[in-house]
Amino acid sequence: MLTQEILREHFRYEPETGHFFWAKQSRFKQRNLNEPLNMRDKDGYIVVCTTLSGKSKNYRVHRLIWVYVHGQISNQIDHINGVRNDNRLCNLRELTHQQNMMNRSQHKSKSGFRGIYKANGKTDSWAAEITYKGIKHYLGVYKTPEEANLVYERKRL
Repeated sequence: MLTQEILREHFRYEPETGHFFWAKQSRFKQRNLNEPLNMRDKDGYIVVCTTLSGKSKNYRVHRLIWVYVHGQISNQIDHINGVRNDNRLCNLRELTHQQNMMNRSQHKSKSGFRGIYKANGKTDSWAAEITYKGIKHYLGVYKTPEEANLVYERKRL
């Protein structure tokens, strides 16, 4: 486990720019200490591979930054503006799993609204459904997607 002390010994962070740098050269002298870490994973997060925790492991840099600054590990760190490589301190926040799931970008449904879908595949009737605390709540069938969305939005609030 990487602690705040280990991170501050081996890395340097610029909160205004969000750049995270190596602070120490490796024994093979392969690190450029003046260039910010910029390797990205398949999801677009900046990552670093390190053996500082005892075994080789990839870490998402925004999670290391949280420990670097706050000294504690958090399960959920969010990029407020949704840009996964924007690691400025003002763009990172701790939140609950439920809050994080609500921030996920949603796939557009055919109705154009979240939680609204064609009822029984018919084009003239639209069903509304909302999920709260992992439980789906059926809100009924309506003539238009706009009408179904109105019910959805009232229930969401």
